[in-house]
Amino acid sequence: MALPALLLPLLLAAAASAAGDGCRSGCDLALASFLIARNQNLTYIAELFAIRDYRSLGPYNPQYPNLDFIPADATVNVSFPCGCRSLPREPAATYLAGSFPYLVRSGETYDSIAAHFSNLTTAAWLAATNTYPATNIPDTGVTVNVTVNCSCGDPGVSKDYGLFLTYPLRDGQTLAAVAANYSFSADLLRKYNPGMDTNTSGLVFVPVKGQHFYLLLCDPNCGQFSSILGF
Repeated sequence: MALPALLLPLLLAAAASAAGDGCRSGCDLALASFLIARNQNLTYIAELFAIRDYRSLGPYNPQYPNLDFIPADATVNVSFPCGCRSLPREPAATYLAGSFPYLVRSGETYDSIAAHFSNLTTAAWLAATNTYPATNIPDTGVTVNVTVNCSCGDPGVSKDYGLFLTYPLRDGQTLAAVAANYSFSADLLRKYNPGMDTNTSGLVFVPVKGQHFYLLLCDPNCGQFSSILGF
């Protein structure tokens, strides 16, 4: 069954409100906050995001000196390119996202596929961004695209930030709670996430200062910088 005609614009509006109202181009780097489940490890997460070597995630996770021993229920930052994409049924409708190929196994649904990605996407969004109907996904070696929304910033809000973390609201969190957790200006975070002020689910985008972030690679006091940036 195809998506209802009214649902597609609503899904796109939700993506646009957070990741930018349409796009012409993307950016080379975005980050996603991934909550590790008990049956997952960084090798598995890297495979989900089409990352060949999980060790390449080390610079984005300086709080973990050994990437082979990260506890369950911890969060890791996953890097990916943020591209300008269009909906298959509505090519003029564009949005920012990373796209990752996922090989469908027998009996899987968009719900079960989305469940692998730690609330970074939803079944409805997978249905909107793939050509296969939700009730008729072939299970014989078919690949679907898993899209994770991202942001490249908005110079109209601030020119100080070009790197953004896609963060799924968890356990009833609000935008204000995220701002407090990341020691970030709540007012500025609202400007980057219009319409999300009272939401307790969905994706929000947290700005990260690139020059401060890369200091993590060489500064011996990583814990101090990590607490400032929320990493």
